[in-house]
Amino acid sequence: MFQHLHGTGRRSRILTFVGTVALTISQPLWSASCIGPAPLEARVHSHPDADAYVALGIWFGENRKSECAAQAFQAGLELEPNSPRLSYLLGLSLYTAGKLQESVAPLQHSVELNPKEENSHLLLASALSGLGRGNEAFSEWQAALKIDPNSKMALDGIAKILLAAGDNESVIAQLPGMQLDENLILDLATAYGRTGLFNDAARVLNEGMTTYPNSAALASILVSIYVKQSRFEEANKVAEQLALRNPHDIEAQRVYLSVLVFDAENQTAVPLARKLLAQAPQDADFLYLNGVLERATGDFAAARKHLEEAAKLDPNRYSTHYNLGCILEQLQDYAGAKEQLQKAIELDSTEPESRFELAKVLRKLGESDAAQQQLVIYQKQLKDISDHSIAAQKSTQAAEAVRTGDKQKAVALYREAIAALPDNAGLIYQLALVLNDLNDLEGERTALEQAVKIDPAFAPAQYQLGNLDSRDGDTGGAEQKFRQAIKASPGYVQAWIALAATLAMESRFPDALQAVDNALKIAPNNSEALELRKSLVAGQAKHY
Repeated sequence: MFQHLHGTGRRSRILTFVGTVALTISQPLWSASCIGPAPLEARVHSHPDADAYVALGIWFGENRKSECAAQAFQAGLELEPNSPRLSYLLGLSLYTAGKLQESVAPLQHSVELNPKEENSHLLLASALSGLGRGNEAFSEWQAALKIDPNSKMALDGIAKILLAAGDNESVIAQLPGMQLDENLILDLATAYGRTGLFNDAARVLNEGMTTYPNSAALASILVSIYVKQSRFEEANKVAEQLALRNPHDIEAQRVYLSVLVFDAENQTAVPLARKLLAQAPQDADFLYLNGVLERATGDFAAARKHLEEAAKLDPNRYSTHYNLGCILEQLQDYAGAKEQLQKAIELDSTEPESRFELAKVLRKLGESDAAQQQLVIYQKQLKDISDHSIAAQKSTQAAEAVRTGDKQKAVALYREAIAALPDNAGLIYQLALVLNDLNDLEGERTALEQAVKIDPAFAPAQYQLGNLDSRDGDTGGAEQKFRQAIKASPGYVQAWIALAATLAMESRFPDALQAVDNALKIAPNNSEALELRKSLVAGQAKHY
């Protein structure tokens, strides 16, 4: 769920006091230590109006006297309880102090007093989102978008709520074609990655890196996407270039060190790992990475110490427990190794390596039947990984063939990828898109139907099937497919628009208007929806 405010522009204006006003409201008015500059103090005593207290509160905030600033804003609110500005400042002060629950009421009051103030909606949405109140936050993000349809902060907030709900398709439907900032690039790439569209994720991230070349966040996800595609050389290149450009940025160095360890470049990795751990001795990542390197070089005692420390700081990391289990096996602590490897499997049951190591430990403990069970699972998981690797390689080659215009080759490669992973709806959908480009509508329909049979909630495939039905004049079938897409992905703007157009063909204007209005709630500035609504209103007037 959305927990932090990022970015520039309007976001930075909202958090004017972040870092300077960490406010609390715990102290009584007026603390003897709260002495401002003489002119402001004189103004408060001679003309104690709300503006005077705002000016004093801002001064206290800028001078890091947060409790005093809070007292000043409270005093101002006592004089003007219906001031939207003071309500906003109090809400902001509580938000920046980490008191999200307490910040909601003054921010809601500020919104009620001045519903056209975008900043109040944005900050209230952030507070509600941080409290896990996603539906309420969604409404506030939408309210902010109505004021500024291009608000990147609101778009990011909505995207993060959709991603948290698993609605990746709505993010994919809304964000492409828009001007994206760093956070929106991350949102879109995450949505592509979660739906198995790794080529699209890599493309979006590479485009983002041209605008944000020093972004460790973008580079980190791009590296992980490349690793999933077995594009290890490209992953290494991205991480190395980021590190070279940012030699003093610990996050950039973190990304590079992770890739070095993954690639077993121990000679380069060891001194970097030690350097970063010295800079951040309580960093679970650096403790873990040092432990992995020490295990690789045979220093098991040091590896055990660092991995145990890492596990205390971050107990839910699969690879920490896996490596610690392997170390304990080397140190002949088989009971301890069994416990750690079982914990690793509990955290991620899809990794075969932990099954193999656990089988070895179980045999040494005399538990032969249990060891055999682990080996059976291990063999199956190895095959699954091999199939995924083949599919990733073929789909990458297919995407390159599409880019160079050889779509027949792309079809053949996608079919090879699907042969390796026949139940991967994302690959089948990619094949359908290429078949569409080749005007093979029958083949496209067959592929799309196969995709939704595997995953009925695959909204883009349902949407595309609706388009095919509409093209064939089957408005009833089109309506059903568009509704299925919307059911799977309620924020799917294009599906709402397509549904509205389909209903209009059947002269069901009230239903069509409701559908297009739902699209405009999600994307108030969508030109296609706005034009369609005008046509629907005119059509309804003519019809009735």
